[in-house]
Amino acid sequence: MHYKKQLTVLIGASLIAGAASMRAQDQATGPRSPASNELPDLSAGTRELGVFGNIDWGDDISYDLNLTYAWFTKDNLEVGVSTGISGIESDLNLGLELFSEYNWVSGDSKWVPFVGGSLGWATLESDVLDGDAITVGVEGGVKYFLQSNVALSFSVGGDYAFDEIFPGGDDFNKRLNIGTRFYF
Repeated sequence: MHYKKQLTVLIGASLIAGAASMRAQDQATGPRSPASNELPDLSAGTRELGVFGNIDWGDDISYDLNLTYAWFTKDNLEVGVSTGISGIESDLNLGLELFSEYNWVSGDSKWVPFVGGSLGWATLESDVLDGDAITVGVEGGVKYFLQSNVALSFSVGGDYAFDEIFPGGDDFNKRLNIGTRFYF
């Protein structure tokens, strides 16, 4: 029954993320490139809101939801904060991290490759183990801009924790992220 509480938290966080995403899209300044309303502009001062997640109802119920907020401090370079909730069955993992990401924008392409790194804190609550640890992560991927202010994001990454705090009692968390990013 412990997983019902976690699933309720996940659904609530998803609803909040959806509302925040719609708000960010409403506040978006719209097309930035006069030649095309679909080309990205990741110049200094731009802000980004990201929503990533999945739920797997296989043999074990597993879930993962992440929200990010970032701002571009220089052209193509963003710095931000990310929060996440994930788990398998009764294992609950909460995380908070600071991250940076570099984007390679190519003049007339809607595809933007990126690499990033993070430093964070995570905690695990499970039936067998409770703990928290510092985490270090890397990520690489690509964004596809549907419009100048909305992109689909695909990436592969991993986090190393200085203790076994990821679901399943592991100290390394591999992940495949698929999400949406909004720019304003």
